[in-house]
Amino acid sequence: MKFTKHFFAFFALFGPILMFSQVKVGANPNTIDSASIMELESSNKALVLTRLNTSEMNNINPLNGAVIYNMDTACVHYFDGAQWINLCDATNVSGFSFTDNGDGTITLTDGEGDEITFTGAPETVTTLTDNLDGTYTYTNESGVQTIIDANDSDNQTLGTNGTAGHISISNGNSILLNINDADADDQNEIQDLEFNAGVITLTNDPSNTTIDLSNYDSNALDDFSGSFNDLSDLPVNLDTDFTDDFDGDWTSLTNIPPDIADGDDNTVTNLSQDNGTGTITYTNEATVDQTANVIGAEANNSISAGANGGAYYESPIKAFGKIASDGSITRATVGITVTKLAGNGHYRVGLPVGLVADTDYIIQLAQPSRQGAGADDPGIAYLNQTSTDFEVIIGDNDNGGTDRARFDSEFMFTILDL
Repeated sequence: MKFTKHFFAFFALFGPILMFSQVKVGANPNTIDSASIMELESSNKALVLTRLNTSEMNNINPLNGAVIYNMDTACVHYFDGAQWINLCDATNVSGFSFTDNGDGTITLTDGEGDEITFTGAPETVTTLTDNLDGTYTYTNESGVQTIIDANDSDNQTLGTNGTAGHISISNGNSILLNINDADADDQNEIQDLEFNAGVITLTNDPSNTTIDLSNYDSNALDDFSGSFNDLSDLPVNLDTDFTDDFDGDWTSLTNIPPDIADGDDNTVTNLSQDNGTGTITYTNEATVDQTANVIGAEANNSISAGANGGAYYESPIKAFGKIASDGSITRATVGITVTKLAGNGHYRVGLPVGLVADTDYIIQLAQPSRQGAGADDPGIAYLNQTSTDFEVIIGDNDNGGTDRARFDSEFMFTILDL
């Protein structure tokens, strides 16, 4: 039987391996170390590991110690039980790290299990303290203190002991100065100004200069008392009668103009505006009203009164935009969004909530001409119109000969709401 023949042939080939549990491949097959489970020996052949790319390598989860050759990295990788390690990549080796032990010591780890712990302490901050007695205390990083005495200074004071011609300087030498210049000229000496019985004189004045003020009026009895009655030769048009002075009361006045004859404040003018119609009303002092219309009365006037009565124009154009073929916004009203839908020439334009009153707003669409290229007859249309968005489709109409072939294209739109 063929089955029996093949079975015995297989057993004859691998039987010795199963029995002895040692394998020697290559030269000297009968020589194998007792501690080897498998040996390779050759002088002209090499061991070829399983060759995988990175994706294939990461898709297997082998035993710890598995080895493969990675064709992407061109290097041997081994599995450490958790990940594949590249034997050519030195970055897999852990680097140095520092650990603050919280007790004033720091531990350095070199990445190979070796640790060094050393002690470090924060540096003491130096201080300078004012002792408020002219001295200062300086404390260095080691806590050593130094007293600095600022009382010994070079400040000097100019003084005298009261002796004629004596002047001294503190922290310095004494010096004698002769105040008298000891010359024959008596006109450059120090002089005093004296006033006696209305006469002004100078001491040590060789010219005996005097200023006689004794003839000036010294009689207080004829001084002006402040009353016009004490004066004579007054101008005839000078009013000296205080009895007709204005006392602040309107009734004390005569010949008052008629418009202020009542003696109170004048009538106040008033300016007001009707916020509903925008009409401005001016009321003058005579309470006569004059009006000015901010908004015309024409029936087809699009301008209305705003919340504060000012002229307000609400444009029927609510939004507009220019959209690129990829759906990006080239330029558009604030709040407009555009989404490129699936397929060619299909877009959705989003409108801000409340932009239009209902779903019956007007949509105007336009697209660039293709100038008849390929007998194209481009067309643009809208669909699925709601109060917050609408869709746009762009394609080739082919004059109705075939179904529309859609294509991406730039387009422009305008939204109007009356």
